[in-house]
Amino acid sequence: MPSVLDKVIERELRKELRDALVRFEQQLRQSGVSDDNIKNRMRGAKQFVAFLYGRYLG
Repeated sequence: MPSVLDKVIERELRKELRDALVRFEQQLRQSGVSDDNIKNRMRGAKQFVAFLYGRYLG
């Protein structure tokens, strides 16, 4: 059973990763990247974040 600290860390980690993805997408849009390219880059970024999240929790 995860401790309270583990739950807090997990929640904060999810929040930070989600915020990082939002900032990444905003930077892509501001730099004038095409929508198709943004979709592809975001897909890759989400896969990478899922990998990091799995490594941390696994």
